[in-house]
Amino acid sequence: MAAKSNKKNIVLVDDHVIIRNGLKELIEKIGPYRISAQFNTGSAFLEALPLDPAPDLILMDICMPGMNGDQVMQVLNERNIKIPVLILTLSEDEELVIRLFRLGVRGYLKKDCTADTMEEALNTILEKGFYHNDFLTFSLQTNPDAVKKSEREVVYERLTNREREFLKLVCDEKEYTYDQIAHRMIVSVRTVDGYREAIFERFGIRSKTGLVLFVLKHRLMELL
Repeated sequence: MAAKSNKKNIVLVDDHVIIRNGLKELIEKIGPYRISAQFNTGSAFLEALPLDPAPDLILMDICMPGMNGDQVMQVLNERNIKIPVLILTLSEDEELVIRLFRLGVRGYLKKDCTADTMEEALNTILEKGFYHNDFLTFSLQTNPDAVKKSEREVVYERLTNREREFLKLVCDEKEYTYDQIAHRMIVSVRTVDGYREAIFERFGIRSKTGLVLFVLKHRLMELL
């Protein structure tokens, strides 16, 4: 009997054959990975499920004919399929990135990323479950008592009640703007800016996308 392969199975979903071929060559060269299947549309990928061998990760384009990557994610969620998805995109649209992470995407990369970045993203998702440069690497070493608590509890306790309310609105599926958040909190936009900047400074976050990912990473929505 042949020895079982230790390579991780990755599925490519992209409508450009040249890009898929390039990704296949790159990915199989940079680590213990193999491209176990390829699809040129999201619908073709969904119709083929379940796959054998089962994929460890899906690398998918966001813009494809017929069904975009975010629509594919919606179907995967409806079917309760939990395969990690890494999105490829040319877009830097912050709202798009937030929507993708709300749908359960584990990371996203620009299509012009370097081989090192691709390797880091694949390794990080497969080892830790997610990849994003804005994610906080939070340390408990400054508070010995915090070791007895979960990281989520420690983060939650470092937020004021109003900051928690602000974060809940930032992550709401209605995608409120900062002006709308100020209106709902019955405070000025300047006050909301203060909440945002305080959280940015305290946790090393740099953008609205980072705020959403910060909440998702620490599963704070269950507490907010």
